[in-house]
Amino acid sequence: MAETTSSQETGATAGAQVRGPDWEAIERSAEFQELVKRRRSFVLPATIFFLAYYMAFILLAGYAEDFMASSVYEGLTVGYCLALTQFLMVFVLGIMYLRKADRVYDPLAQRVLTAAGDDGGETGRDAERRFARRETEAATRGGGR
Repeated sequence: MAETTSSQETGATAGAQVRGPDWEAIERSAEFQELVKRRRSFVLPATIFFLAYYMAFILLAGYAEDFMASSVYEGLTVGYCLALTQFLMVFVLGIMYLRKADRVYDPLAQRVLTAAGDDGGETGRDAERRFARRETEAATRGGGR
């Protein structure tokens, strides 16, 4: 939502303007560029991997019928096993993304907010303290090796 600024707060005339974040400045910021770069470095390869995995399954189902119909265990075929691994793959990639978001993307997003002049309220300040503490602990562990 856009924030409103009253004429009393800014000293503006009766026609107070509705203002929102300066999206262009945020987009140009180093923090935002880092967030986009880091996120893209995970999402793009993960998407390509999953699509290749899925297309390989489709191609095997269409062109390697004998292989896909091979029995693994009492009626369970290779085709069923590979189909079930599709669900497993979505689950694993989702968990990997959530962990990466918690450790990398959320701290970077909070830095973007802070640099844009929005500390995210009490929740944002708590998150910033938590992430700063985590980075300090990681630096301490990394320095002791």
